[in-house]
Amino acid sequence: MVKSLNAADQKRLLEALEKAKETRKKMGAKEEEQRWLPFEEPLDLANCLGKLTKNELSTIRGHLDIKGVSSLKKQELIEKLVDKLSAMLPVLLGKMDETRYRILKQVASRGGRALLLLEPQQLDYFKQRGLLFTGTYKGKRTLLMPQPLAKSFEAADSPSLRETVHRNTEWIQLTQGMLFNYGTLNIAELDSLMKQHTGTNLNLDAYVTVIEDSLPFYNGIKRSAQGYSHIRVWDDEKVKQEHQSRPDLPFYPFTKSQLKLAGEPDFVDRNATFQAFFDFIKNHYEISSDEADHLVEECVYAIRNGELPNRLLEYMQSQMDINDLELLKAFMAHIMMLHNSTRQWDLKGYAPDDLSASRNGKSPTQPTAKADVIDLAAKKNVGRNDPCPCGSGKKYKKCCG
Repeated sequence: MVKSLNAADQKRLLEALEKAKETRKKMGAKEEEQRWLPFEEPLDLANCLGKLTKNELSTIRGHLDIKGVSSLKKQELIEKLVDKLSAMLPVLLGKMDETRYRILKQVASRGGRALLLLEPQQLDYFKQRGLLFTGTYKGKRTLLMPQPLAKSFEAADSPSLRETVHRNTEWIQLTQGMLFNYGTLNIAELDSLMKQHTGTNLNLDAYVTVIEDSLPFYNGIKRSAQGYSHIRVWDDEKVKQEHQSRPDLPFYPFTKSQLKLAGEPDFVDRNATFQAFFDFIKNHYEISSDEADHLVEECVYAIRNGELPNRLLEYMQSQMDINDLELLKAFMAHIMMLHNSTRQWDLKGYAPDDLSASRNGKSPTQPTAKADVIDLAAKKNVGRNDPCPCGSGKKYKKCCG
């Protein structure tokens, strides 16, 4: 709560936040209701397109790269899209990976009607390309691919197209894995790392087209000034500046399989200190596994964004009842261990423990980089007015003490 607000202002702020939350909830329910309206016969492409707004049709037109038709009326635009969609289907498929390709193949192979559990942004992805439509058919929620598109898909489903889709899958997995570990990369860095891990020269135009097309479906990475960043990076420029401040430190040498694993949707690096912190929370609080896992994961992302341990302790205190000194010390111990073992974006994918071991001759990685390892034991010899060993810049008594 902002301290400068008086009690009345605080109450009004909370009421406004609750009202905004309720409004968003109602809007989401309305959107969900609109998504599953009943289908009307005939279930052809023109009828499915007719259910969309002019703006939605224009979005499809943009993905098909149809020019010079912005002045058409809605019905005329529908006719143009019906004429072009089947012919442009191979172009759309050529940007996809195996996940999206498999979804379309499943619907097409089931007569153009199926129910697959997809996220709202994934449903929107297919709708915005005119490939799948949502609605209720014979009382059941259904994904519909009109017959002309289903037949066009079967005709386009060739070994050469599947090879392109396989290539795209590897590009997307590696890119998402790199950004999960390094935070942000420019196009030149992505090009160099992709060559290193695939062993082939990258077609940059094709690569960028594939990555751009994947953004709204996966929602795990975002555009940055000169390339792409992980969706949880708070400050792209800060991470890039930290990279540039360590010119002698190479990017951590992850293997190709490690990057692909990290590139899976919702991947979390649950290392030993992550698991220990999770177990500690579960053992001391009546809390669900999902809630405990979420708390530790949020700490990891805060660390990756450069937050210091004292800020993480403040976050945990805001989420949990920590009213015992020994419990507070235990929390701080887990936070410090988590900090030292977490691969950090500022450190180009290294954990402070990696670089500390390197300086001690235990690892072949760069020995001269600053690791910023926080030593819990050092707290025993810190005076109340000395700088806190967590690195916050505050006096020990005003921070972790």
